[in-house]
Amino acid sequence: MSDRTFEEITAVLESRVNLERQRSFSLDGMEARLGELRILLKKLEHPEMRYRAVHVAGTKGKGSTCILLESVLREHGLTVGRYSSPHLYTVRERFTINGEICSIDDFTEGMGELCEEIQRLAPVLFPQLTYFELTTLFAFRYFAEKNIDIAVLETGMGGRLDATNVCRPELTLITSISFDHIEQLGPTLTDIAAEKGGIIKEGVPFLSTVCRPEVQDVLRNIAKQRNAPAYFLGEAFTVHLEPLNDEDNLSENPAFRYQTFSDYFPIEYRAEQLRLTMPGFHQIRNASLAAAAAVLLLKQTETQKLRSGLLKGTLPARVEIFPPADNKPAVIFDGSHNRSSVRALLKTVHQKFPNARIFMVFGISLGKDAEGMLTDLLVSCTRLVLTQYSDNPRAFPPPGLKTIVSSLPDAPQNLKNEFCMLATENGENKIMEDSVFLGGAFIAPLYAERVQSTAAVSSNNIQVEVIDDCRNALLSCLKAASPDDVICVAGSLFLAAELRKYYSCLR
Repeated sequence: MSDRTFEEITAVLESRVNLERQRSFSLDGMEARLGELRILLKKLEHPEMRYRAVHVAGTKGKGSTCILLESVLREHGLTVGRYSSPHLYTVRERFTINGEICSIDDFTEGMGELCEEIQRLAPVLFPQLTYFELTTLFAFRYFAEKNIDIAVLETGMGGRLDATNVCRPELTLITSISFDHIEQLGPTLTDIAAEKGGIIKEGVPFLSTVCRPEVQDVLRNIAKQRNAPAYFLGEAFTVHLEPLNDEDNLSENPAFRYQTFSDYFPIEYRAEQLRLTMPGFHQIRNASLAAAAAVLLLKQTETQKLRSGLLKGTLPARVEIFPPADNKPAVIFDGSHNRSSVRALLKTVHQKFPNARIFMVFGISLGKDAEGMLTDLLVSCTRLVLTQYSDNPRAFPPPGLKTIVSSLPDAPQNLKNEFCMLATENGENKIMEDSVFLGGAFIAPLYAERVQSTAAVSSNNIQVEVIDDCRNALLSCLKAASPDDVICVAGSLFLAAELRKYYSCLR
């Protein structure tokens, strides 16, 4: 395979079983497969052990946490590899070193050589390897060959049975846990937590922003069984919004401060006036986890480098805002794909565009919580266009979404208690995690007061329609919306990627 072109190597990869494109799938047999991968990695001389590593799991927020951690580590002079999934436009995006995606030549040559070597070393296993397993093995080898200092490795799904779980990390991180992939991971949050907690390793420090007591207890028990020091948001480290003045602009990303506590954390540290480029209160929670990991990894964290690293960290299609142009409204692309992430998107839109009507272009994958997401959209949007992405068989048919909308009970008229929950402790306003609250964030009283007074809720007048072609769905909203409105594309990273590329060509 070493003499094949990029297109030929990509075709070989895409011929493999790809769970990201399966309409339904089971994880049966994956535990045995991990054992086979470990044996194979030994034959490959353990490329995954030639650099430091951080392993990150979670239902939502893990991609943002990975990019923020990578950015902070780079600011401190480290060469950082990041393995993520899925990609937006090319598989090469999954493998970055200091923010640069893998080149065509490196991918073509490296994947070809890897496949040849696996065929020779494990001829029975090679035909069975999935798309994700091959890309994971390539990431391990690629990072080793490029002599990186540290890798930030994002799980594909779950944790315990994920192909990335064969790594030997220095830290393990778990972001928020909410309902997703319930057919594979379990029907309850504690079931899902047990699967995510499978990345916790013997004696390896573990950090998490999970705050729901019953979910946190599952993770604590796993960490205790494996003698892994466990550090949680709200106990070992906290994050607080900086005080907001009356003249401050609510639509701007707020400043926050971060602090660890020596009674619960090995290193005492405090940093003030931190900001993010990525919008949303939920991203501040992700930043707290990235900061905690950086403090443990670096030992001597420079505050200015932490500040600049967090500010530089950004990902496409994560509440990515294209500002108004040519007398057209702002357009937001977001990969939110479960109820918690949709709520985070809605709260961010209300923060950024408090007086705007929301036009939502919405399409999801099969197996997702369509009922939960649609319930929240129906009380938040002026117009809801149900559609589907075009190049993946997992797309949920839009007429089916319309049927779900028709079956939903009447939505509540007042979302103030849902969108703007307040929480104070000793006079401090905390950013915490709980899927009950929109975006998983408690917000300061002044923020809440302003958002409550301006949030647009229009459940009585919402228009719901089906437009199968997602490009026509976006064009329809662009035609109908005024410059003061906002158009959101959400429900799937596949949909956000497709329409983001299309919209970029229209501008």
